[in-house]
Amino acid sequence: MTSTITPTDEHVTEVEDDTYEFAHGTVMILAWIVFASTAVLFARYGRTIRIGSKDTFLGEKIWFQVHRTVALLATVLTLLGFFFILVQTHGEWVESDEYYRFVHSVLGGIIVCCALVQAWMALFRCHPDGKFRFIYNWLHRLTGLLTFFLSVPTIFVIIADFSTNRTGMIIILSIWSAWVVFIVIVLEVVQCFLQRSLKQINMKNKPELYALREPPFINRNTNTENNDLSVMTPWHYITLVLFLLHFLVSIALAIPLIIIVWQQ
Repeated sequence: MTSTITPTDEHVTEVEDDTYEFAHGTVMILAWIVFASTAVLFARYGRTIRIGSKDTFLGEKIWFQVHRTVALLATVLTLLGFFFILVQTHGEWVESDEYYRFVHSVLGGIIVCCALVQAWMALFRCHPDGKFRFIYNWLHRLTGLLTFFLSVPTIFVIIADFSTNRTGMIIILSIWSAWVVFIVIVLEVVQCFLQRSLKQINMKNKPELYALREPPFINRNTNTENNDLSVMTPWHYITLVLFLLHFLVSIALAIPLIIIVWQQ
């Protein structure tokens, strides 16, 4: 008995064959639009975050716990996405004549390598008080920013190869790019006001001024400490609200992007 393949069967087979490619796009969108952007923003603007009078959680600074968690999620999803596309292509590299996909694969390969380097540096970083800690700090910062900035053109390039809903994806990604610029500007403004509050505290309690992202010297008198913290509290909560808003906006824009990917 011979079996025949109907057009419906062919369509199902084609969708199944593209499943890993769609999964690749899904996890990469989540990794770089949602988690990586949140990790970068927290590392830059979240260091003075306090909840009430607490600036630590489970023995570590709040900003560090959040940064480490979302950065880890971004790295894991990036590696998972790389695995998915390897399965889809059976381990073969994209041919150079497939221009957009080839450029996307090169940029994506750089991003995966940078993500691995970031993870390796984080695992073997020296003590915060170490003599060469500043080297790690700069390498970690530059590698993270390079990887994040490369993720945007990497997504734009592959969108150019889409046959359907290309305009919709370009619009959504453009909105997200504009949003990142906007939230950075707003957070910079908030940090300026927070810096002013910190300077007021430091001028009152000791002559030396601390850097913006270092904890201020707080007078150990209970009443004075409460007054000092009350000056900064509104800015901490504004920063937290902005972080939450960024996460929600990123999710809201990532969802339609993922839906469009699975409609290809």
